[in-house]
Amino acid sequence: MPTQCCVPLCTNKGGHRFPKDSILRKKWIQAVKRGEHKWKPSSRSVVCPNHFDDSDYKTTTNEGDPAQIRRLKTDSVPHIFPWKSALTPSQRQRRERGRKLQATEDSRSAWKDVGANVEISLEDFEQEGHENDSGMQPCVPQPIKESVDSHSQTDFNGLHARDFALNDDTFHKLTGLISYNNFAMVFATFGDEVENMNYYYGWKPKMDLEDQFFLTIIRLRMNKPTWETAIMFRIHDKEVSNMFITWINFLYFHFKDIDWWPSRDLVQYFSPTDFRKKFSTTRVIIDGTEIPLQKPKKPIAQQATYSTYKNRNTVKALIGVTPGGLISFVSDVFGGATSDQKICESERSNLLNKVESGDSIMADKGFNVQDMFIDPNVEINIPEFFRKKTRLSEKSVLKDRKIASKRVHVERLIGLAKTFKMLTSPLSVTDAPLADAIVTSAFFLCNYRPCIVPTDA
Repeated sequence: MPTQCCVPLCTNKGGHRFPKDSILRKKWIQAVKRGEHKWKPSSRSVVCPNHFDDSDYKTTTNEGDPAQIRRLKTDSVPHIFPWKSALTPSQRQRRERGRKLQATEDSRSAWKDVGANVEISLEDFEQEGHENDSGMQPCVPQPIKESVDSHSQTDFNGLHARDFALNDDTFHKLTGLISYNNFAMVFATFGDEVENMNYYYGWKPKMDLEDQFFLTIIRLRMNKPTWETAIMFRIHDKEVSNMFITWINFLYFHFKDIDWWPSRDLVQYFSPTDFRKKFSTTRVIIDGTEIPLQKPKKPIAQQATYSTYKNRNTVKALIGVTPGGLISFVSDVFGGATSDQKICESERSNLLNKVESGDSIMADKGFNVQDMFIDPNVEINIPEFFRKKTRLSEKSVLKDRKIASKRVHVERLIGLAKTFKMLTSPLSVTDAPLADAIVTSAFFLCNYRPCIVPTDA
């Protein structure tokens, strides 16, 4: 049977157990005012939800989705009791501001000694604009007249990519790339282009170019705030913004210039054996993905980005992969309210111009776009709709199972790209204009990692 609430004068059953943290546990004991000398809660002692308000509970999960289960915040303390008057709205606001300030101070103090020692433990790394009708445009770096100041003149004594050259596991956790050698290979593909970049604030940082790329991927992978990244690398906050905005846009244009769309012969040659037998003409497997976005201020932007599927504001992109596991197509991002068919039709996605007569495209039910490919004679392999049927035939069920077993490859690769945490946390107001660049860079960087699709799939 549920345990009765331990608060005096309360007869409710069930509730929240006392926290294990000794400091927070002591605050709970003082708050409930049992009145007994040296009273200590047992392992079954609880405080019912009536002694907390809505601000004490988490509203979103760690992935940014709306919370389905009411869970207390880590610093919540019971405060609603018969002997205390209820908090006024202004008191609640002050209490919430105090919580945020304390969380910021705790996070800053945890990183205060990071810059003094490059040997950082793995636990430290395992913690956690303006859009138009069709989507959002990248924030392109524009030179700004500003003299070179102390931000770019200080000696750089922070993290270096080469410091982790012999520790592949740590390097993988920091960047998502499997090793320093893998990272160096990607950097080598940039050639001399990186020497001639126009930086966002108009002045060139003193940090080595390889380490600038290292900083950019760490932010993309770990989604650290600007000030925390600045402490890690022992540089100024403004320098972090200068490098990240410049480099993420450079990666966007660099990857967009590469022709990732392989020929039909190459697609068939690298297709898994079972896939080649069952769907030999498949050129690409497509699926949509959504990236959470902080709620915009303007009502028209809220409407354009609100996704009824995710029940929040998002940006949406269309992803295409070959049967062999190469990410061959990444569209620009669109507002979350845009339908999958609209993205396919859009000139910005350019998907219609890439396929050839005789090709087939594999997709989910949401991509019922067969009529758009009549002229090039392109077949769409999607699960069958019920329409007015009460049940599917045995042949249709078997075909749908085959499609589902092969279409899962695109979902696995989208999951791989979302190990870059910037794609799973709500994009801030400052990062939202960079959505195109962030999504494109994260997905195409996965092509430099080992293939996750088995050769016999």
